[in-house]
Amino acid sequence: MVVSSSNPHSKEISIRRRIASIFNKREEDFSSLKEYNDYLEEVEDMTFNLIEGIDVPAIEAKIAEYEKENHDQIMINRARKAEELAAAQAASKGPAQNDSDGVRNEIIFSTIIFFLN
Repeated sequence: MVVSSSNPHSKEISIRRRIASIFNKREEDFSSLKEYNDYLEEVEDMTFNLIEGIDVPAIEAKIAEYEKENHDQIMINRARKAEELAAAQAASKGPAQNDSDGVRNEIIFSTIIFFLN
């Protein structure tokens, strides 16, 4: 996916959002901090190269392969993030202002659908 824009910041933001939605592992997904840091470094290298237009076809192929191999984990992590966002929204309302369970579940569902797309 090539993003063209007259505003370089919007191009960078778009690329970073896309990459973050795919490479969405967390520290607890790794057996060591070094493995996690290596993962973050690799993701940042790919992101930088996409932003700068360096070796884009090879990086896109690598992203597609990663997505295919890790599809289930990517979806689980997106759903987990959506649940955390919904819980944070509910908590920010305070106990007296929390919506009923039905409305809260609808928010969670909508947020999950948003992140899965």
